[in-house]
Amino acid sequence: MPRPPFLSRWLPARARSPEHVPSPARSSSGPAASLISPAPCPSGFSPPPAPLHPPVPRPAPPAAPHEPPRSVQLAPANTPLSPLSASQNAPHGIGPRDMAETLRVQSLPPQADIFRPYQPPRGVRGDGRTHLAMDSTASTNPGLLGWLRQAVAEGVAFPGYPRLAEMSQRAEYRHMVEVIAAEATREWITFRARGTADKKQRLADLEQEFTRLNVRDVLRRMAEYDGYYGMGLLYVDTGQPCTGGGLEAPLLLRPETFRKGSLSALVPIEPVWTTPDQYDTTNPLSAEFYQPSRWWVQGGLLHSTRLLQFVSRPVPDLLKPAYNFGGLSLSQMARPAVNNWLRTRQSVSDLLNAFSIVALSTDMSAYAQDPEGLLSRVEAFNRFRSNRGTFVLDKDREKLELLAAPLAGLDRLQAQAQEQMCAVAQEPLVKFTGITPSGLNASADGEIRVFYDRVHAFQETFYRKNLTTILHMVMLNLWGEIDAEIDFTFVSLWQMDELSRATLQKTRADIDAQNIRSGIITPTEARSRTAHDTSGQYAVVNLAGAPPAA
Repeated sequence: MPRPPFLSRWLPARARSPEHVPSPARSSSGPAASLISPAPCPSGFSPPPAPLHPPVPRPAPPAAPHEPPRSVQLAPANTPLSPLSASQNAPHGIGPRDMAETLRVQSLPPQADIFRPYQPPRGVRGDGRTHLAMDSTASTNPGLLGWLRQAVAEGVAFPGYPRLAEMSQRAEYRHMVEVIAAEATREWITFRARGTADKKQRLADLEQEFTRLNVRDVLRRMAEYDGYYGMGLLYVDTGQPCTGGGLEAPLLLRPETFRKGSLSALVPIEPVWTTPDQYDTTNPLSAEFYQPSRWWVQGGLLHSTRLLQFVSRPVPDLLKPAYNFGGLSLSQMARPAVNNWLRTRQSVSDLLNAFSIVALSTDMSAYAQDPEGLLSRVEAFNRFRSNRGTFVLDKDREKLELLAAPLAGLDRLQAQAQEQMCAVAQEPLVKFTGITPSGLNASADGEIRVFYDRVHAFQETFYRKNLTTILHMVMLNLWGEIDAEIDFTFVSLWQMDELSRATLQKTRADIDAQNIRSGIITPTEARSRTAHDTSGQYAVVNLAGAPPAA
């Protein structure tokens, strides 16, 4: 830590006792070399680094011929100096403000706590390579130290993957993560084809290949990793050997580079086993600015196109190295609310366990000579205290009372602490806990509809990009080409009943008939729309070819 300005002018001029002065180190350049004796520094400060080249020795000034030597009285090394004595004894007037500045600098927390780059476990990064050169400008800026102390106190610093893994074992964190992951993949996706060509066989091939690769379960685990750790990584296994450096090359989605039948599996990887290798920190206009182009995975180097990254809550660029280039986990966001809930639940439980106290009013002077008798009486009462027990007391001098704490409103306070966790996860209480709303005409349909809209937005932002990449990989693996007319859409979580579904199909048929009579569309186009409607009643019927004659 740098020395405060006032110490730079005070310490060199301060007298030093012999036991605090280190033995001078004589250089090896000969008897004319100068002696190097560093000045002592108070606790909490480090001496300035030695210069690369020793300073040129200067001749000492001649001593005054008639000036007698001075003697300085020193206090012991462990004797604290008061501000008054420091001001009187210091040659440059060290006052209370200077001493307060000293204490303030000593009390500063260690630097580079929240901005320190993530340190992976031993073995994740390969040996024999240069480590990442992380920027430390933000961590050495004195203007950020106040904000740093506040950030650490509020718990917004990255807690580390071991701590997040421990938190995933608690029911509160696991429920809120699993609800979002399960709902996002519950109804899954449906493939659709544009144009007039019949592509039912290709759509069936895609569904079969997605089932073989277990894409649905793999993406559910990606959502869980994102909720627990802030990031999920998916390795695309194309049969390339792990050794030989082939995985360092980019995986281009072209027929020339992605061979047909080469897609073996999709492997989920927890972020604790990975760390980035290189990224750009100099040009914000670059596509690789704070975007790793290669990743280390337990000693092996992979290109980013072979390791799909899933992050739903990215952090600012300044914090990306500290978060291992992941995002903010839901567990970390909900930690204050969960801690409040646990404390409230335990407080209510403790209050219910001892909400009533038995008070005995008696003549204490009668037990002044026999305190053991009073204690034995109380102990016997506590031991046999029950609904069938009997306590005998003097009706004239003693009185037994039951003091109970009021319990009204505890259920509401506990319910509010529970709802705060749902607010962080943006989940309705019935989804998070299974508790239905109580009261007259109480219903959670509106909250569930809002929650389904939130899940649909999560699907679009979290899954759409990487799921499109997986779809194109599957197309290249099956047919050796990418069919641009085939796409997918997320199935709505809000499902209609049979009557509502039949009413909708009838409405669509009436609209098609009206458009055909008006000349807007032809019967062939209406037949094509019906053939591509996988939710309709003709989904299993082959509607290829021209429509039958009327």
